[in-house]
Amino acid sequence: MAGIAFELRKILGKRNLSAIFTAFGYSFALSSGPYFITITSLILVNFLGQGLVEDARQLTQFQVVVTHIMAISLIMNGFSNLFLIRYLSDLIFVGKTELIVPNMMGAIFLNMFIGFALSLPLSIYLLAEHGGYPFAFLFTKCVTVMMGVWTLNIILTGFKSYTFILLAYFLGYTLFLILSFFLITFGLPGLMFAFFIANFLIFSMFLGYMLKNYYFENLLSFDFLREGKYKSLILTGFFYNLGIWADKLVFWYHPYTSTKAIGPISYSVVYDIPVFLAYLSIAPGMSAMFLKVEWEFAEHYDRYYDAVREGDTLDKIYLYGDELISSARSVLLDTFRVQLIFSIFIVIMQELIFSLLRIPLVYIPLFDILLMGTSLQVVFLSLVALIFYFDKLYYAFLTTMFFATANLFFSFLSIHIGPYFYGYGFALSVFISLILGIVLLRRFLHDIHYYTFMHI
Repeated sequence: MAGIAFELRKILGKRNLSAIFTAFGYSFALSSGPYFITITSLILVNFLGQGLVEDARQLTQFQVVVTHIMAISLIMNGFSNLFLIRYLSDLIFVGKTELIVPNMMGAIFLNMFIGFALSLPLSIYLLAEHGGYPFAFLFTKCVTVMMGVWTLNIILTGFKSYTFILLAYFLGYTLFLILSFFLITFGLPGLMFAFFIANFLIFSMFLGYMLKNYYFENLLSFDFLREGKYKSLILTGFFYNLGIWADKLVFWYHPYTSTKAIGPISYSVVYDIPVFLAYLSIAPGMSAMFLKVEWEFAEHYDRYYDAVREGDTLDKIYLYGDELISSARSVLLDTFRVQLIFSIFIVIMQELIFSLLRIPLVYIPLFDILLMGTSLQVVFLSLVALIFYFDKLYYAFLTTMFFATANLFFSFLSIHIGPYFYGYGFALSVFISLILGIVLLRRFLHDIHYYTFMHI
């Protein structure tokens, strides 16, 4: 964290407009770069493959299958990832860094085994009949390797290795594009193989980075499973990822809105295009959140708690506490302002954008409500990050659980009310969850000095 914050402070220290844009671009690359590299690669493969495959439906099938692989692996990883990174962070705090790699390897082994054990029978019995055994086995391999990628991704993110993460995704998906060009004539299995090799490269780079930079005596340990202090994080991570995918899952598999892609795997013609475009718009908000948290908030956070630990004067502790509260409020407000400005710009330009992308204008009303929902979701993610910073794990559990439950319920309800209400379930669930999280965080910040000294 110190390296990222130092780099941002150095850039912003020039105090001119170009420095602001440079810092914002730096934040965009580190916070949203991997996401945009992945999405752009998949779009390019779909665009370039139009004239190279005999059946264009295979391109749609590939995108739907990859989206399901992402969703399945992220939701399953949610059970362990937050719990794991908290355990590894504690090892660093107490100076037992030699235990990081063994427990990391234990988590990777466990997650990849679960991914393989669950996806293999499902792919054989549900997908082999429709896509063939090569496709079924590649599906299993992709789920398995993605379980490893997400496990290492959360560790490297927690250790602030953003630049290396960006490099790994860039090289991995560059390889994916190259392989896809040569293998696309083999149809769906060829594209799946290219996707598997690309993510295996990312997995190998992540793993090699950890093995190179952290000393270890043993290679495998499951000590993290015996840690009982942070059990709430197991469900928090699951609900966090489930909440993000809940509305998509409902629209994919509700009989009113779903379309079969291959075997039991479905997608939603009505929902997928506008929600995909809406999520592309979150980059400015994510960049603003990253910039505010890593540059400003982290500095105020360290200053306040360092003053408490080192026994500074009460006046300074209160002063630093007020600055910390103001910084937390600034993270939420500035993230919302930046995202809102960009969203307004998108709304103004949306007809032109839809026309250029050859997307029917009938999607615009649904896109508008989903754009509002994703804009609020960026602020919600900022809020959850602040809650984790202050170690209010129970608040994080309540907030994410409510978000997942509300998104499932309201999305299902919106389908039954009628097409004019599609997307409102997602937007409403994010809004209510955001309000709940703000109330809980405000309650803590109001008595931050009491909670701080009570736990000394």
